[in-house]
Amino acid sequence: MNAPVFFKLLVALTCLFQIQFCISQVGIGTTTARTTLEVAGDTEISGNVQIGTFKPLNDNETSSFLIQETDSSIKSLDVSNPTGAALAYIQEYIIVNPNLDWIKDFDTGIDATDYVLIVTSASYDLELDLTEAAGAENNASLPYASTFIKYGTWHIIADYPQAANLDETAIGTWTIKTLIFSSDVSKQFGSVDIPMSNLPVGAATAPIID
Repeated sequence: MNAPVFFKLLVALTCLFQIQFCISQVGIGTTTARTTLEVAGDTEISGNVQIGTFKPLNDNETSSFLIQETDSSIKSLDVSNPTGAALAYIQEYIIVNPNLDWIKDFDTGIDATDYVLIVTSASYDLELDLTEAAGAENNASLPYASTFIKYGTWHIIADYPQAANLDETAIGTWTIKTLIFSSDVSKQFGSVDIPMSNLPVGAATAPIID
């Protein structure tokens, strides 16, 4: 092979490698792209985005979520940050010295428009005595704890029906654990009236989620 032909082939191969390198890493707003495509700045995508490969999350790794706001901006939600926003919150209420074992109405102050509040567990720390009303001698009592909306905020009710403190002078304590969801990441279908027609069984006319 003569020198001019060899030189032309070398130049062609060099150009080919340079083109391949440039195509393999494209930078917009940056000259040092670290991946196949790196955009330094804001990006607006009007079509669909398809992600071909997802790396699995290991047990020892923290996770984050991408949330789209109403103004179409995207924010990162880091659930490992103890002071940041989260998809849900766990709040324990320790309510001391109610009316015997009865909490008729405890206002949590949590906005019912922005959040959903449910009770996950409840316990009372004193020994109870069942009512001595006629016909109730053999009754038992299970703790009742629930949430309801009143004047725009979430409230808690708790009680042992047909029971009260064995020692009425003792100070009791309810421990109520709740789960708080943001309305942005949950959907409320509202109430559904179910007429049972005095029967012990029934069925929905249509499933809530199909």
